[in-house]
Amino acid sequence: MSLHHARVLIVGLGVSGEAAAVLCASRGASVTISDTRGPDELAPAIERLAHLPISYRLGTEPPRSTDDTLIIRSPGVPRELPVFLDAHQRGVPVWSEIELGAVICPGRITTAITGTNGKSTTTILIGDLMRAAGHTVHVAGNIGHPFTAAIQHMAAADAAVIEVSAAQLQDCHRFAPRIAVLTNIRHEHMNRYTWDQYVAAKARIVHNHTDANATVANHDDEVCRQIAGPAPGRTLYFSTQGALPAGKEGVFCERGAVVALLNDVRTVVCQRREVEVPGALPNVMVMVAVGLLEGIPMDVIRGVATTYAGREHVIEYVTTGAGVDYYNDSKATNPWSTIHALDALSERPIVLITGGKDDKQADIGPLAAALPDRVRHLITLGQTGPRTAATAAAHGMTAITGTTGLAEAVACAAGLAKPGDVVLFSPGANSKDMFLDHRTRGTLFKQQVYRLLAPEREPSPTGR
Repeated sequence: MSLHHARVLIVGLGVSGEAAAVLCASRGASVTISDTRGPDELAPAIERLAHLPISYRLGTEPPRSTDDTLIIRSPGVPRELPVFLDAHQRGVPVWSEIELGAVICPGRITTAITGTNGKSTTTILIGDLMRAAGHTVHVAGNIGHPFTAAIQHMAAADAAVIEVSAAQLQDCHRFAPRIAVLTNIRHEHMNRYTWDQYVAAKARIVHNHTDANATVANHDDEVCRQIAGPAPGRTLYFSTQGALPAGKEGVFCERGAVVALLNDVRTVVCQRREVEVPGALPNVMVMVAVGLLEGIPMDVIRGVATTYAGREHVIEYVTTGAGVDYYNDSKATNPWSTIHALDALSERPIVLITGGKDDKQADIGPLAAALPDRVRHLITLGQTGPRTAATAAAHGMTAITGTTGLAEAVACAAGLAKPGDVVLFSPGANSKDMFLDHRTRGTLFKQQVYRLLAPEREPSPTGR
């Protein structure tokens, strides 16, 4: 597609909106950026774009223009705005930044990953696998590096592995990754979607599948099975719960081993214990399945599976003090992530620090119900703290302490933990009531732990 002389309206000057503006303007499009925030708040982005011929409509609702040829909706912008409804009536295409990237992409989109949790870790692992197999790969999307920024450095022989959110998939029309991955689907973002809308958005990842495409889906998740079942092309499943039903191919656990089944050939990939990072087994299984579909040699797949060292802020081991292990799971921004962390560390008594800001109308009921059997002591903080404590108490959790801040929470946890316990920081919500983002709060958690246990090993503010 040529953008030369196209008139493009970009609604929302976030990270993806900025990347889309650079791509469109650098290819000759006439670009207007609209954002309800004012120029002072957006000054850094405007300065970065100053070398490009871009016009702005800031501090007001998007214009209902009559001459746009393309509108790009940033993922944080509601689809119900009049500008989009008007565009649909006039036949003007409304795309997500992912759709724009897919149309322009010079290489192949080998894999796209969606789901509620586990997307980023899975995306990183697949990128690692592709590099280990000798491919030049660009890892991008919802992971924090916009797809339209990545493709500006792609060659025709390169591959893209991208994480995609529900909001990005909603305005994808031709997007068709060779392999679509469904990690899991839970109630999430209920402030923006009904349950049916959320599932429908996720299902768009296979919307344009043909017999040439493939799907990797979580067999332990009923919704993933429902989406993957009717999708054209080959489907591989993964399961941490045991062997797959007869007639289904994929990756599963059996007798302590990770086993791959493809074309009636069973291969032991590795022993389950060789996947050392807590909670990473489902992500590794997806990586194995993608490797099988890509025809990557098993020794390469096995090497990536057994050497994965984990990610910062994702069930990240911090240190041990007085016989207590401390884990930083600040990336947990919904209750389902916290449940996953509790499952990953379930062999040990857990002192859990949780809480943050609920801006997604999250259902904390399942988490609260899981606490009495898995957590020895619950420490709450943040905006969600009182509600979490009350709901947990209603489910029979008796050992509960409310705190006002992270320093107090860490000190409290250290005082309550016994040798052999785990102290887990897994907020289960976003951070914006107390912190800039999950990286900031995770780094501060680690700093507080080191200040209590080993001041000389305190990490830097960057977490490195």
